[in-house]
Amino acid sequence: MEYDPSYQQICSTRTVQSDKKGFFNEFYLDVKEACGDKWLQNYFGKLKSNAARILSIFSDREICDPVLGVLEHVQPVYKEKDVLVSSQRRAQADKFQLMSSNAELEEDRKELLKQALMHANLAVMRAPAPQLDMSVDNGLSLALAYRTRASILIGLGEGEAALSDLKLATNFGMESKQSVDYYCKMAKAYAVMAESARAEISLKIAEKLAGAETAIIAACRKDIAGLKAVKREPAQKALAPALAHGENPALSGAANVVKLVETKDKGRFVVANEGLKTGDVVLSENPVAACLLPNFFGTNCHHCFKRLHTPVACLHCSGIAFCSAQCMGEACETYHRFECQFMDLFIGSGMSILCYIALRIFTQAASLEDGLQTSNLLFEHLVSHQDVRQPDDYLQRSLMAGFLMRILQKAQYFGHRKTEGVNPTAVELQVATSLLGLLQVLQYNAHEIYHTMVTDEHCFEGCKVIYLGAGLYGTGSYFNHECWPSTAGYYVGKRLVMAATKPHRPNEIVAVNYGPIFSKMNLKERQRSLRGRYAFSCNCMTCQENWPLLQKIDKQVRFWCTSANCVNLLKFPKDLAKDVRCPRCRKNISLKESVAKLIKIEELYREAAEAMQAQKTNEAIDLFKEGIDTFFQIAALPHKDTLIAQQALLKCLANTGSTFKK
Repeated sequence: MEYDPSYQQICSTRTVQSDKKGFFNEFYLDVKEACGDKWLQNYFGKLKSNAARILSIFSDREICDPVLGVLEHVQPVYKEKDVLVSSQRRAQADKFQLMSSNAELEEDRKELLKQALMHANLAVMRAPAPQLDMSVDNGLSLALAYRTRASILIGLGEGEAALSDLKLATNFGMESKQSVDYYCKMAKAYAVMAESARAEISLKIAEKLAGAETAIIAACRKDIAGLKAVKREPAQKALAPALAHGENPALSGAANVVKLVETKDKGRFVVANEGLKTGDVVLSENPVAACLLPNFFGTNCHHCFKRLHTPVACLHCSGIAFCSAQCMGEACETYHRFECQFMDLFIGSGMSILCYIALRIFTQAASLEDGLQTSNLLFEHLVSHQDVRQPDDYLQRSLMAGFLMRILQKAQYFGHRKTEGVNPTAVELQVATSLLGLLQVLQYNAHEIYHTMVTDEHCFEGCKVIYLGAGLYGTGSYFNHECWPSTAGYYVGKRLVMAATKPHRPNEIVAVNYGPIFSKMNLKERQRSLRGRYAFSCNCMTCQENWPLLQKIDKQVRFWCTSANCVNLLKFPKDLAKDVRCPRCRKNISLKESVAKLIKIEELYREAAEAMQAQKTNEAIDLFKEGIDTFFQIAALPHKDTLIAQQALLKCLANTGSTFKK
């Protein structure tokens, strides 16, 4: 297909800056105007290495002044804590909780408690770290916010979450060993969990601490008597399935049934090592790095991407949240300590999610040296298409790499610097060079991460894929594209899982889809999109045969010739009573058995659809697997019912991954 450089430049730009309203776009345009097109094309565009490009933007007189002028002004911009706002929100939470205790209807009581929980969550998010601001609550605003939320959670019957908040309250300064209130709340939390023995032990401790103040204990016992005990089943956590025949020792995260091969025209890609069956898990891989989209900072855990219910706050900023103290600790001990004070600056710049990932590869690394090693290995092994990049593209990515390097300088990633100036040291230039390489690699290798939103009524009807973030997967990046993929990709947290949606012969490509899919996009549109976004033209079977859109595919099917060693495809016979002559092997064959199997296959698809309707996910998966495997023994795509069955199988597999309710 004819190369369209302008369309490719548009696609490429979106992978650096997702929002043109951000200040980075203005920065880039100002620098481009200052250096002039002649210098850009005749000098910068002819530089041969990323190191030379980075050195150029910081040292060449045609460009360095506007670059340094902007980067000098990079400062922390983030949503700070506010003890007064936290205190006000806590007061609102107390107000709604008090109103709930006077509500006559259970429905009204729960609604008021939900309002109270919303305010308590905000109180937690805005409260500063303990002893940081002594002007309000004697520096204990965070502990008090967690304690307030624990009371609300008890009222909602969420004892386990209440216990977690009580523990956090003590961690952040609330007295527990001598606190009657603490043990009374603990007793109530155990009571709503239907753990009466533990509730009684907690109450006995409270009674001992209360001494002569028996009224407190009597009131607590009365409250417990009015609580509705609910023995909750532990929440079913999505688990990554086992790899087919174990893990491949030569290919991290991949199954033994696949292998990596390399050809001159396709580079390195994954094929079946031996026969694959439908449903075989071929990949289960954690990301090299993954980042949450800014739109979900308030609704999902910044670390594991889990949907938030009772957020745990970063101790220093109010812009992001975690699902647990564990996630908060893991993030704040590694990457978030460098990113924390710049979160709003990232958003304001308009930089794309891929820029977040490039930065994260360094901020999460155990050391600067580890960050350099990881980024350099990725640049060496993954495609970056340097041969098709325009000078404009290199300039834009170089400026972004410089901006990210400046963030690291200001965050003291490189340790204490002798000067506050931008001019980078030799090590800082290495990091900026590696960041530039990552920004090229990520354009073609990052995966969008999604979870499935389901309704209260049904796990399939009304479900919706929600893209939460993006990640880079080392082995996952080696899977090539086809316009009708042979695998289904879904996520368990941030872990990418791929399962086969058809049987594969040995050495057959195991393919994913990069976005342009035949069922929704015609051949010309797909080729333009792939060329513009990924710099290649597709020649998969779907493209070679130019399959029509899914809605336009008829019910006809092409059967394999039943003669031994013949690989010819035959049309559906007009008369089943008569044999069909194969033009390839020149034998007369009967297709009666193939047609009978097709009828059985379509019955399996119907049974699988009924299992989905009954929300029997695993049963539906098994039926789809059996039907699809049998279909490929007798026939070839495109076959409308089988294509729909493969789509439904993906839906079922995704339902076994990470889901959440709106």
